[in-house]
Amino acid sequence: MAGAKSLGWLVYHTHDSRRSEPGFPDLVLVQPVRGRVLFRELKTQKGRTTQAQDTWIEALTRAGQDAAIWRPSDWESRDIHRALVVQRA
Repeated sequence: MAGAKSLGWLVYHTHDSRRSEPGFPDLVLVQPVRGRVLFRELKTQKGRTTQAQDTWIEALTRAGQDAAIWRPSDWESRDIHRALVVQRA
């Protein structure tokens, strides 16, 4: 999260999902200068999403939002870095 903040992103992370809407993504990142918003569910490499998480990701995507899952391999492959530095298309 510190890396995203250093790149100008506002970062919200759900610390205790027991008090949140079931399935809502763990992380919301907003880059106001570039007009980008990312919704990300954070999972372990083999972690599975719940039906509620799948519903939120699908609904956000259908509404034109950038919603997806990030796993440790996305950090290692630098996909997360690219998502944070790439300009809006």
